[in-house]
Amino acid sequence: MEKSNLCVKCINWDHRPEGAPGERMGYCIARHRIVSPHLECEYYQLRTADRVATLNNRLYGQIDDSMEEMDF
Repeated sequence: MEKSNLCVKCINWDHRPEGAPGERMGYCIARHRIVSPHLECEYYQLRTADRVATLNNRLYGQIDDSMEEMDF
């Protein structure tokens, strides 16, 4: 089985193109630093839709359904 970089599939990986770190670099939320993708990592957590939603809720708060229909 071919080894692949874990970071690009990890919930902790945040590739920030505005920082111009390059394609092979990104920010690790768990390590709090710029890293290149790893093959093995104790912080690895597979990115799924549910985990992304939970992380976004933790970072930005829960959005009420009534708030989505606000007219600005």
